[in-house]
Amino acid sequence: MPRLVNYSRFVILIIIFVFPLIAISKQNEIIQHQNTILTNCNIISCTGSKLMKNMTITIAGNKITEIKSGKYKPKRGDKKSKVIDLKGGYVLPGFWNVHMHLTALLPDPNRIQDNESTASATIRAGLNAMDGIRHGFTSIRSVGERDYIDIAWRDAFSQGYFMGPRIFASGNAVTVTGGHRGDVEFGSDGVSEIRKAVRQRIQNGVDWIKIVDVEMLPDELDAAIKTTHSLGRRITSHSREPATYRSVLAGIDCIEHGYGLTDKTIKLMAEKGVYYSPTIICNLSDAYIKEREARLSKLGFSKNKEVVNGRILVAYADERTQEHAEHQRNALKKAVDAGVKVVIASDSTPIGEIGILEIEQFVLSGVSEMDALIAATRNPAEMCGVLDKLGTVEENKLADLVVLTDNPLENISNIRKVNMVFKDGVSVDLSHPRGTATYWDYYGKKNLKKGFLGDAENEAGFLRGLTEPIDNKK
Repeated sequence: MPRLVNYSRFVILIIIFVFPLIAISKQNEIIQHQNTILTNCNIISCTGSKLMKNMTITIAGNKITEIKSGKYKPKRGDKKSKVIDLKGGYVLPGFWNVHMHLTALLPDPNRIQDNESTASATIRAGLNAMDGIRHGFTSIRSVGERDYIDIAWRDAFSQGYFMGPRIFASGNAVTVTGGHRGDVEFGSDGVSEIRKAVRQRIQNGVDWIKIVDVEMLPDELDAAIKTTHSLGRRITSHSREPATYRSVLAGIDCIEHGYGLTDKTIKLMAEKGVYYSPTIICNLSDAYIKEREARLSKLGFSKNKEVVNGRILVAYADERTQEHAEHQRNALKKAVDAGVKVVIASDSTPIGEIGILEIEQFVLSGVSEMDALIAATRNPAEMCGVLDKLGTVEENKLADLVVLTDNPLENISNIRKVNMVFKDGVSVDLSHPRGTATYWDYYGKKNLKKGFLGDAENEAGFLRGLTEPIDNKK
């Protein structure tokens, strides 16, 4: 393994010894129960079937072993089963966020990333991931990460050192010199270098290859896709037209962003079964930011600290024109109507609040509540090749579940009302078990530079610290 991979894993080991209370001990206590019974619940299976009312789910070990109608009736002598009355709550598959950068800060008001060490970035990545699972995101796909930090955390979570989401990792993106506005550290030029870059990442253990196709020549693009597939991996691309059409034609598995997506490309994506990750939340205009604020205020969520802080992260998006934002929303709706399988992907961080915003934006863009939930569950699992294990609430599947107090089919923002989260049949501690600091402290405990995002916030119609949108034009 290359040195960077080993270093990231070494940092994880340091973290483990620093924190004496390891989550695995708590997991073992829970696993000792013969069964976990979730009763008096409603199930949104995300298979495409209707809501199932008044159900009981039996979890044995890490799997759903039985789904029955009616409330649980205790069996004589069964003292090891843990029975949880959900009181009419709604059970869904665990949510997915499939365009995520664990270490990225968008925006980065204090320039944290400029001189950040791998050790610091690794710790911050873990904090971001664990914040995500507490919001119901039990699986994520990392599409571009420095120093193979995503692989280190993937392995730490899968081996039970910490409670965190399943991670489908890609390491750093593959691009040509000067690609992605020149902000990708190592460029690869020509067919041989592209092939080598893909092979190196797969040797280091990635699950996906991420490329930036915009500046790639046709032979470079073809080499990236064919090399990836020949080695048994899937490939996705940060893309905009006309490169998007070329990538779909060449056999790409998924499109990220798809800026300027045309009807011709949408049709081809549907024909070839290419998945679409639109990242609506990072393509907003000030008009849509106002819409978001008004909606959350009306629903009573604007008093929530995370929601208030979230405005800082979406305000930067007013660099997008209203025309651009409108096109992205229309492209999403056209893709769904054409039969393209769309997936929830926020790009921005943290995984929790911004991932939830993305699901809400799907509905605001004209996608039905059920289709938005399927985009957050079933479709990503299928895209990642694990639909036989995850993505729906069905017997014999892994018990990655989210329990909501209210019905998201009636109001999509009810996805914010998380009561319980299960991963592998183990109940997730929804508090912050390792301390009091949260992801937001990267912003709150540091002074934002004067003028940073000032124009963005003013255009969006609010000021920092307010819980209600304001109209600066009055």
